[in-house]
Amino acid sequence: MDRTNKYNPILDLFFFIFLLLFIILLDQYVSKLLEFIFISENRNILIFLIFSIILILFYKLSIFYANKIKVSNYLIYILTSFVVFLSIIKFIINSNTTSIILEVFLVDIGAIYIIFQIIKRYDLNIKKWLGLKLFSFRKIKFLGFYFLAWPIIILWSQLIEYLNLEIFKSNNYSEEIFNSLNNNYVLIFFMACIIAPFCEEIIFRGYIYKVIRDKSNVFFAIIINSLIFGAIHFEPSAIVPAAILGVALSMVRLKTNSLLPSIAIHTFHNLLALIVTAQTI
Repeated sequence: MDRTNKYNPILDLFFFIFLLLFIILLDQYVSKLLEFIFISENRNILIFLIFSIILILFYKLSIFYANKIKVSNYLIYILTSFVVFLSIIKFIINSNTTSIILEVFLVDIGAIYIIFQIIKRYDLNIKKWLGLKLFSFRKIKFLGFYFLAWPIIILWSQLIEYLNLEIFKSNNYSEEIFNSLNNNYVLIFFMACIIAPFCEEIIFRGYIYKVIRDKSNVFFAIIINSLIFGAIHFEPSAIVPAAILGVALSMVRLKTNSLLPSIAIHTFHNLLALIVTAQTI
């Protein structure tokens, strides 16, 4: 029997968001704490106290929603221990490359782990629920939504140039990533074209899209997951283009009824970005 109705996916979504934010903040907190104890000479107690209060708030919210949706608190305890362990390893090794790899592993793989722990309670086929299934070859034409996004992205870039909005202009963020990973193209390809597309599509076009669509409608599912997708890129110059890309990927997800095409397109898009960046440095 389908047990989906026994759970509230929106509460599950809140739990996912707060727990993910908690583990991201915890990673930063432990790193700052270790620096505070062993390295820093200028110890700003007030900032550290505010950081501690914010972290405790997200921890309490995670526990609150865990109890609401009847998820064992052990999930939070396990993730907390794992994050602290990885943060200590990062501090000991003290390498930019190691830090980036562990942070990507922590956020992306951690998010997938949380999602799977939530969905398995529905007593459903997890892969099918997320859309990880084959699609009809006749629907391959819908991959064209990706190419429809490009004129809009180009128009946005031209608008930025015309209005001279410096904050939204491209910076050297991609080059910094290349340098941090010592221009290791194999590692960069693996992270940007394998790990990122697979995990991000499961998170945004898989989980978030599915929850909002089932509880609201397709329009809100596309808009909200795309806006969040844009926001998590942080770099101002990438937020709007990423949101536009998110809409295109959501349309592909909708029309093909599968997550696999959006994963493939996301991989292709990141590969293009990797090639362009490699050519410019």
